[in-house]
Parts: sequence; C-alpha cells; structure tokens
Amino acid sequence: MNPGQMNLRKLFTNICFLLPLLAIASAHAGVSKGQNGTTLAASKTLEVCAVPGTGNWRYSGAVSVWNEGAIDTVGLTINDWIQNQVTGPAFLDMFQALYAVGPEIPAGTTQLTATVFPYSIDAAPLPAGTIRNIARVKILNHSGSLNTPTGPEPKYTFVGEVKPCQVPGGCVLTQGYWGNKPGVVWPVPFDRNAPFFLSGLTWQQVLNTPAGGNGYFILAYQYIAAVLNQANGAPVPAGVQSVLNDAQGFFAGGATPATCSAGSSCGLQKTWAGILDTYNNGHYPGGPQHCDN
Repeated sequence: MNPGQMNLRKLFTNICFLLPLLAIASAHAGVSKGQNGTTLAASKTLEVCAVPGTGNWRYSGAVSVWNEGAIDTVGLTINDWIQNQVTGPAFLDMFQALYAVGPEIPAGTTQLTATVFPYSIDAAPLPAGTIRNIARVKILNHSGSLNTPTGPEPKYTFVGEVKPCQVPGGCVLTQGYWGNKPGVVWPVPFDRNAPFFLSGLTWQQVLNTPAGGNGYFILAYQYIAAVLNQANGAPVPAGVQSVLNDAQGFFAGGATPATCSAGSSCGLQKTWAGILDTYNNGHYPGGPQHCDN
C-alpha cells in the first residue's frame, strides 16, 4: 500500500488502571504498593514516517519510566517492539526498536522527572493493518511480584498516512525561558496579558503561579511553552500535536485550576505535560533541538 494513501488516526492506550487514551501514545501503569516493593509506571510515544530515498519507514519515539514508590528499582529492563496486526486479534513482534538495561529508577520520581529512553529504527514498511508499539518494562522488585520480572507495558497503536520524515528545523525553549524573560516578545498571535482560557489569569500569571502539584498548572506551563515554540517556527511532530490538541480541548472545555485540586489529581493531564516537557527541552525523538540561548 502506498503510505500516502493511508488515513491518519492515532490513539494512546493506557494499561492497568487507566482507560484507553485517544490521540497520543501514552500509558500509565502500576500496582498497589507493598511493604517491600516499589511501584513503577511508564508512558511512551511513537512516530512513523517514510525515509526519503530508502524505501524504509522510520519508527521512533520515547519510553518514559518513573517510580512512584519509596524504594529504588532493581533489575530494570526495557524491551520495546514494533508490532503489526493484519488479521485476527493477535499482534506480532516485527522489529525490536529498543533494548535497555538500567539505569535504576530512583524512588519518588514522577512523570515530569522520568528517565527517558529514546528509540529510533529504520525498517521495512509494514503491511496493511495496524501498527502498534509495545514497551515491556520490567523490574525485579515491583510491588506484589518480588523477584519476578514484571512491570507496566504501555502500548501505542498507529494506523494512518505515513508521511515523509521531516528534517528537524528551528529550535525549542522551555517554559522558564518564555515566562522569565519579560523583554522577549512573544510570537504572534500570543500575548502575555491575554486571558488564559477560563483560568481567571493571564498567560503570564499562569506561568508565575506555583503549581503545587496541581495538574492544571503543570500542563499549562508546558502547553504555553509548546504553542509559543510552534508559533516561533519550531516544527511539531504529529505525536506532540496530538497532545496539544487534547490539552487545548481540556482548557477550552471548561477546565479551571479547581478542576485539578487536591481531590482530583488530573493524572492524564500530567502525562500530557510530561510529553510536552520532553518536546520543550529538545529531547523528543524527531523533534527540534533546544535553542542555544
């Protein structure tokens, strides 16, 4: 099948304790904390593009791993595969995109301070059907499964138009740069003093407000930086654009800082923030690098 004839749609699937997530490749998993174990979680992204002049496709993305428990991980391994489903329910492992051993993940890390494992592999185009990526993340001291390799398995399903790979251009800057340099003129059409959706604050006031663990502000910081980077000429990979679309829908759909108060952790929004944070720091595979500012 000509990749240009395929229709694009992307979704994230979440494992273990979250419902499937649409539009972006992310999953968060964990089991109940035990006295002698820890609680590992992971998310992932996937991009698929056609490498010009080679006949291959490039499968790339990142696996983010963090540790919500009180004990460092032991025996971390990540085995990431590109899969394909042509007929029937089964997905077949096709290409190994990443195999990593360690480093161990410190206790108390979060999605925003996760250890990121980028991957990229050029391989043959897969036949018509469903392309999926699975990251089998295992440790030996997961709560409830001590001494048995186990952990989250975030998955991403991609079915769509595979476009030519872009040569990264432009560069990105973090939310700290955009918020802490008052002399920097924001790109059109953005204004520091404009209302930020229904927050009751301006864009600059949002950046000035300590998050205190509130998922609304954690996402808003990274969303603001990403859209400013985009307006400033930085290219945005499809996976990041999906996150931006979801984030904009969240903010425009009636959310306020109170939506993510102590009684509602807004874990999904924090996951989105983590993906955007990777992009804004220049670490997103296939995305632009950080500016030398």
